[in-house]
Amino acid sequence: MLSATAGTIQVVAFVLWIIAFQGMFYSIRNDFPQYTIIGFIVAVYACVAGNNFGVDGIYSDAMGLQSLDESKQLIERIGFPALIYLYIPGIFFPLSLLMIGIQLIRARKVSMVAGMVLVIGAVCFPLSRIPRVDWIAHLDNLTLIAGQVLIAKQLFHRKTSKTSWSAA
Repeated sequence: MLSATAGTIQVVAFVLWIIAFQGMFYSIRNDFPQYTIIGFIVAVYACVAGNNFGVDGIYSDAMGLQSLDESKQLIERIGFPALIYLYIPGIFFPLSLLMIGIQLIRARKVSMVAGMVLVIGAVCFPLSRIPRVDWIAHLDNLTLIAGQVLIAKQLFHRKTSKTSWSAA
């Protein structure tokens, strides 16, 4: 269960994920135009769910909920809407990471290593979050950060190399 502080950090993190997805999808727009449009929309919907899980933590903390069972009971009282704003788009987040990692590799926009680090982080995301194993979640977060740093460096280097070469 998230505290208000952790929930707030999560809200900000998922805003940053939208920006990261935008950059990754932009880089493959010419290679996979239909996937870029649909994939980005799905990825943003998934990030909204990540934001919503953070807000859920903020409200649970403010309401004094002390356990996962109490939080689960609140979500059960909400019912069907929780599927739409938490669980269904929540499934799309690791799937979006997995697919963009594969597509970046297929389009040869990043190295196999960079793409695979993101893919491994995507696979490990639900494995750590669903059973709520903190140390696995922290390890997965480090994997996702490492993947994003590698991808950002490679995409930036690729962009500056093309710009410098075409300017010459």
